[in-house]
Amino acid sequence: MKISEYKKNKRFPLHGTKVRTEPNLENDCEGFFVDNKHIKGRKKGEGKYWGYVPGSGGDIWWIEHENNLIAAYLTSEVFDI
Repeated sequence: MKISEYKKNKRFPLHGTKVRTEPNLENDCEGFFVDNKHIKGRKKGEGKYWGYVPGSGGDIWWIEHENNLIAAYLTSEVFDI
């Protein structure tokens, strides 16, 4: 299933699903209740879905990048490869 289909059906992707990230780097992310290292790791590129941030209502996803860094992204910043 594609990322767009997961979002449309309000479901979460399988752990390890490949994704493309396009974060709005100007977003201050203060509303993300996650450690700062997960904010600093946000970047445009490819990664794998790792899970969702508890307490976010499913709107913030963990994405693992090639350097094993896990960053937090809004679902609107995650796309199909």
